[in-house]
Amino acid sequence: MKQKGFHGRSLTSLISLMSFLIMTVTGLVLYFVPQGRVAYWVNWKLLGLTKTDWGNIHIVSSIVFAIAAGFHLYLNWKPLMNYLAGKIEGALKYRKEVAVSTVLGIFVIVGSVFLVPPFNYVIDLSEYLKSAWVKNKDYEPPFGHAEEVSLKILAKKMDIDLEKAVAELRANGVRFDSENEKLKDIAMMNGMTPMDVYVVIKKFVPDYSGELMIFTSELVEEKFAGTGIGRKELSWLLDDIGIDKSIARQRLLKSNIAIADDETLKKAAERY
Repeated sequence: MKQKGFHGRSLTSLISLMSFLIMTVTGLVLYFVPQGRVAYWVNWKLLGLTKTDWGNIHIVSSIVFAIAAGFHLYLNWKPLMNYLAGKIEGALKYRKEVAVSTVLGIFVIVGSVFLVPPFNYVIDLSEYLKSAWVKNKDYEPPFGHAEEVSLKILAKKMDIDLEKAVAELRANGVRFDSENEKLKDIAMMNGMTPMDVYVVIKKFVPDYSGELMIFTSELVEEKFAGTGIGRKELSWLLDDIGIDKSIARQRLLKSNIAIADDETLKKAAERY
């Protein structure tokens, strides 16, 4: 006979399965999406969804899964207890297997925290996939969350003449009402990305390549905080700050530091 009525157990099972599948897909997407500063700078999307959208879906589906699993546990408490009792009794016959699986579980947790092989390879692959989105230096914002600041603040932080920047943007057909508007809002109004807007005025950034720059810890903090400097390759960094490679090599060698041109500062710092 055809069953009638509402079946709570079936509903919770299906919700648990659906939310688990969503969590799996969003988790895989978040594994390779670009770093936040890059994703927001270039307005990265996949299937029409931004990085924030994917993250929100992952969080909500995780909560739904936890709630559905709780109801599923409540509705099936007695059969679950009987099932576990039988499994525990049977597990006593497989003590070695139980011990191995327990040790493996602990190893997964500890290995993920301290990034020992092979878990560090999984994380390194994620970092590689995330950085692979950066095809050239324009994909890197000049500082963290540059899209969130106004055109006026951006010009000030980058030593750009504000009047020239405003005139250049208007000459290129970029519409905005005030220099106090955020870069992301100007970009959205014109169907552009924050990176596209910045590229138009980037030519007004002063060139300090002819100067010999002496960095103090305070100056490093002021200039590079929030810029994702750790993920920049040495050659990119030297181009950005205008230091000759030979001079940089001499300074590094004085501290017994050797870095390849295509090596990131983060990798070199970890090695030393």
